Amino acid sequence: MKYRKDMEGYRTYLFRKELSAGTEEIYIRQARVLLDFLDGRAITKEEMIAYKKYLSDKGLAVSTLNLYIVAANSYLKYAGYWECRVKTKRIQRRKSLENVISVEEYNRLLEYAKESGREKYYYIMKTMALTGIRVSELKFFTVEILNQEMITVSNKGKIREVYLPDKLLKELRNYCRKAHIESGVIFKGNRTSQISRIGVYKMLTHMADMLGIPKEKVHPHSFRHLFAITYMNRYGNISELSDILGHSSLETTRIYAATSIQEKRQKMEKLGL
Repeated sequence: MKYRKDMEGYRTYLFRKELSAGTEEIYIRQARVLLDFLDGRAITKEEMIAYKKYLSDKGLAVSTLNLYIVAANSYLKYAGYWECRVKTKRIQRRKSLENVISVEEYNRLLEYAKESGREKYYYIMKTMALTGIRVSELKFFTVEILNQEMITVSNKGKIREVYLPDKLLKELRNYCRKAHIESGVIFKGNRTSQISRIGVYKMLTHMADMLGIPKEKVHPHSFRHLFAITYMNRYGNISELSDILGHSSLETTRIYAATSIQEKRQKMEKLGL
C-alpha cells in the first residue's frame, strides 16, 4: 500500500517537529491503525468520519479518543489530505480532581516500598511528590545535579526550572551512595537506560494492590497532583504554583484551587434547605 511504504518518511517528519519520543511512537502506531482500518481504500472525508466512529465505538475515554484523532490528523497533514481531517470531541473542563492519592496513602506506599526492599521506587515517589515533576522528567535527575539547588527541564516544547528541596537532595545522595550509583541517570529501568513510565506504573499498581489502595489513584501523575494540591493548601499562591508546574496558563492550574466533588457534596449537605 502506497501510504504504508512511506512510514519511515512520516517518522522523519515527526522527528523534525521535535516531538517527544513517546508522542512520536503514539503517532506512528495510530497511523498504522488508521491504515489497517482503510485496508487499501482511498483516504476520503467519508472514510475519516467512519474511522472516527470506529474509534468512538471502542468506548475509549474522551481524552484518549481525542489523542488518537489528533494523531490521525497529523498523518493526514503529512500525506497531503488536509481536507479529510476530522474534529476532536469537546471535553467539558473539569472543576474537580478525583482519583488523587492522599497524603496518608502516599506515606503507606513509602513505608511499604522501604520495607519490601523497593528503595528505588521509594525515592521515585519522593522525587515526584516533592518537586511536582512528571514521570518522564525523572531522566533529568542525575548524580551530577545533586549539588545544585535547581535544574533546567525541557518537556513538551517548554523549558522550566525545577527547584530541589534540601531534604530531597540529601536523601538522593544517600540513595546513590548505598546503590553505588556514581554518575548519570539515578533511576534506571535496566543497566543502560532510564526507567520507563510503564515500569513505574506497574510497580506502583503492584504496591497499591498489596496495600488495598485503589489502583486508579497511583498512576505516576497522581504524585504531581498531590504536590500541587498540598502546595495550594499550604500557600494558596496559584500564580507561583503555575510557574513551578510549568503551565502555560493559569486556567490549567486553577483546578488545584477547586474543591473535590466530595467536599462540594458535604457543603451542600450543610445548606439546611
